[in-house]
Amino acid sequence: MVHYFPLMLDLRERPVLLIAGGPETGAKLQGLLEAGARLTVLAEEDHWGLSALAEEKRLRWLPRGYREGDLEGFFLVVSHPKDKAIHPKVKAEAERRRIFLVAVDDPKNASAILPAVLRRGEFLVALSTSGAAPALTVRLKEHLSQLFPPVYGELVAYLRTLRPHLAQIPEFEERKQVWYRVVDLALEELPKKGLEGAKARIEETLEEVLAWTR
Repeated sequence: MVHYFPLMLDLRERPVLLIAGGPETGAKLQGLLEAGARLTVLAEEDHWGLSALAEEKRLRWLPRGYREGDLEGFFLVVSHPKDKAIHPKVKAEAERRRIFLVAVDDPKNASAILPAVLRRGEFLVALSTSGAAPALTVRLKEHLSQLFPPVYGELVAYLRTLRPHLAQIPEFEERKQVWYRVVDLALEELPKKGLEGAKARIEETLEEVLAWTR
């Protein structure tokens, strides 16, 4: 049993290789593009608009399969080919070059795995069964999508705007207590009064707190 270390990567402008062809290629492609990766795709066929994306300079498409040496210079490799039989060779090269390899649906040949992700703007929840039962994470994601509707993304965006104001509180412990008070208010008011109601309560509280701390 592997005890994975959870990590969130900033892939903006980092070179990433996607070995494509499997049924989830479209989802992996979209996720890497949204993350801002400098993406190269190996795919013998174009079922995902690769030609158009390449013309738009959003990625580089090589219309062929994997060859030894293809991993040189990449920060991360995501491999999801039609035939997983190539994975031992891809893994060997990745290990030799010290590159993390996500071998989709093939954890024994992977050095990293992808969780199921519920994303609401900057708010995201990542779920994983460490490769044991991916279908469970999908079902849990569906349940959590009801628990955390899109307004939670708007809430996080609003809370980000408060950071400069709360930074005015000089003492760390006091600042931390105010943050938790703000968050508790948000979680209490959001289901009852929506985002605008939560913001009104938070701003009223902050006016009192910041006046007291000056």
